[in-house]
Amino acid sequence: MVMKRIMVFLFTALCSVALYAQDNKEAIIYLNGGSFWGSHNNMGAYMGIEYNRQLNGNWYWGARLSGTYFLGNPITYDWDGIGKSPYRNTIDQNIYKADAMFYYRLPVIKDIVLLRPGAGFGLGYHDIFDDSFAGKDKVIPYLNASLNWIVKCGKHLEFVLSPTIAFCPSEFDYSFVQLGGPTDINPWLTNYFVSLGIGYRF
Repeated sequence: MVMKRIMVFLFTALCSVALYAQDNKEAIIYLNGGSFWGSHNNMGAYMGIEYNRQLNGNWYWGARLSGTYFLGNPITYDWDGIGKSPYRNTIDQNIYKADAMFYYRLPVIKDIVLLRPGAGFGLGYHDIFDDSFAGKDKVIPYLNASLNWIVKCGKHLEFVLSPTIAFCPSEFDYSFVQLGGPTDINPWLTNYFVSLGIGYRF
């Protein structure tokens, strides 16, 4: 409940910044959605909102809020009880993130189709509801990297698309901080299939 209130507050603040910025720099608000796959054997869907603002020329900064929603475990194990249980790294969880990003918008086809590499950092709140990790919710830092297509449609509308090449993941978030025992792998998230965002420029 507390985390949801924080996300609502941040969403309101993000919209306020977007509406009341008065300089001549271009700004875009995106609504994003897609699929995710995580290091702790979880997969599902994610949704988010992102605000981008022009810094200088093709350089932009961004602020985004997102949430992943657990749908299942893609990997099952045929474990014979010998050695460490592979299930120690299976954690059912939702993850809510707040990130700061920097982007460069590279024109590929005039100023209509652009390639947008990006990098940034943020915080992730891991809402863990797996029984073996109950009560062990964590907030940890993340480093982020992405590579997306931007397709402009008219004066104000544009789409942000990934993956960039075939079905290769093109968005990747990684943390150097582990969630703690019994898992012994670092958290990471990626888009394993496709992501789509719709943006409004003003």
